[in-house]
Parts: sequence; C-alpha cells; structure tokens
Amino acid sequence: MLAAINMPARRILIVDDEQSVCEVTKLLVEMGGHTAVCVTDAPAALREMAAQPCDAIIIDMLMPEMDGVELINEVRRLRAPPRIIAMSGGGHIPKESYLQIAHMAGAHALLPKPFNREQVERVIAEAFGESAAKS
Repeated sequence: MLAAINMPARRILIVDDEQSVCEVTKLLVEMGGHTAVCVTDAPAALREMAAQPCDAIIIDMLMPEMDGVELINEVRRLRAPPRIIAMSGGGHIPKESYLQIAHMAGAHALLPKPFNREQVERVIAEAFGESAAKS
C-alpha cells in the first residue's frame, strides 16, 4: 500500500466516457484521500472546471466528440490549468502510443489501464512532482 508523503488532499476531475471506469477511478482517488468528481465527456469537463476549479484532471484519451488530446489542449489554455493525468487502455493502437501522444501534448503524468489504487496514488503524486512511498 502506498501512503503519500506530505501530499495534501486535492480536488480531482475524472473524465471517461465509460461510466463504470469513471466510478471505479473516482473510488480509487477517494481512497487516496482526495475529492473526486466524474464526468463522461469533454464538454462536461470544461463546464465543471468553469464552475469549480480542480487541482488535477484525469483524462481518458479515447472519447467521442472531443478526444483526450483535444481536451488536454483546451485545459492547457486555462488561466490556471490543473495538473493533467492522461489514461488509456489502448484502442486501434497500443495504449502506450496514446499515452506518449498525451505526454507530448502536455500531460504531467500517465496512467495505463487497467490500474489499481497504488498506481492511482503514485500517478497523482507524480503529477504534482511529489513522491509516494510504501508504508
């Protein structure tokens, strides 16, 4: 189990078009002591950030209407953008390719699917330049 070292609780927005993935990710984020909000598309994510800023956003790379790279670009244009965590389980190309594209687009950390609680905690810490240590 990982315990964050000096890692404050943060508000994290999760964006995934699969409701079940969104809810499981929310649960794992909350188990790490953070507040999490789920939305299932990029336009809803932009509305949510306008209504209530977040510290970090976890973005699925493959979504209809607006994909992860497009959302990353929109997020980076904000006056005070949150830390960006890109997640992907792959699709037509391997998940590592989608995540590499996200990194080049400006994601602060990468989260390959499937993942567990420890990986979620580690990637949140990484996005903020912090470390998570085993306890």
